[in-house]
Amino acid sequence: MQFHVLASGSAGNATFIDFDGVGVLIDCGISKKQLVYRLNLVGYGLDDIKYVFLTHDHYDHKKNIHVFNRHLIYSAIGCYDGLDDDHYLTPYDVLQFDHFMMIPLKTSHDATASLGFEFICQEQRLIYMTDTGYVSSKNANYMVDADYYIIESNHDVEMLMNTNRPMSLKNRILSDKGHLSNLDSALLMCRLMGTHTKEIVLAHLSREANTAELALQTYHDVFRENHIDLGHCQIKVASQIDVVSGGEIDENQSAVCR
Repeated sequence: MQFHVLASGSAGNATFIDFDGVGVLIDCGISKKQLVYRLNLVGYGLDDIKYVFLTHDHYDHKKNIHVFNRHLIYSAIGCYDGLDDDHYLTPYDVLQFDHFMMIPLKTSHDATASLGFEFICQEQRLIYMTDTGYVSSKNANYMVDADYYIIESNHDVEMLMNTNRPMSLKNRILSDKGHLSNLDSALLMCRLMGTHTKEIVLAHLSREANTAELALQTYHDVFRENHIDLGHCQIKVASQIDVVSGGEIDENQSAVCR
């Protein structure tokens, strides 16, 4: 299993996962040109995408999902019209696709039926969850001790409050239907990560209310305060501009993968 966060943030989101030759795209909030370019950087193309999973219907996730044939797309009801009935996802159903399984996880966001995902392939597990104001106890039970996490770390609360954004927007972001802060994310991962956890990718960082350095520092501070050793786990930060990769990357790819 390997994954490539092609773009992450409010300007557009897309993540490609290779499950031993079966390609999955999560969201398509970037242009087709950028999608093809970024896939090519890590040795893939559009023809490698067999399934497209849409997390929710906000523009930065759904903008260019239409470039794909509908028979490839899966989403919750209300997020994308015209799909076959068996392409609409129900939270916590266990679904088999080729040689990997996927479980949709219901998230808390001001969108239509927003989802995160648990993927299982060859005894490895990957959790993908962004755009949620909090993580429920039910979701946490599905997320414990995964091998890989792509998890939201959207904002620093102090930075957010010091932006020029209207107070209504700040309150939305801070609410249970908004986004996880750096502190929220780090405390969550203190509870969830385990001995199998190899990589954590911090995703959907705000351009105005966060920095990669601050998100990483918050994680390291929180883990140190909770006496958790990160020696066996690498923490990375996803980017709006650069492809950030993880999992079982081969030598030919390592030169271009962050």
